[in-house]
Amino acid sequence: GVLFGIALSKIIANLAEVPVSISTKAIVVSVVFSTVVGIVFGLLPSIKAANLNPIDALRYE
Repeated sequence: GVLFGIALSKIIANLAEVPVSISTKAIVVSVVFSTVVGIVFGLLPSIKAANLNPIDALRYE
């Protein structure tokens, strides 16, 4: 996704003839942020589901 975004921004910049600079810091921050968000919002529901009694979980389905 990161490489696609960089390539797309360079293509758009060339078509619009606008100079674009993408800093390494911005890339690292965005990758770390999206990774943390993915882990947190993936772990919270899975931990909650792991602590459920299977009978109770099926009862409400």
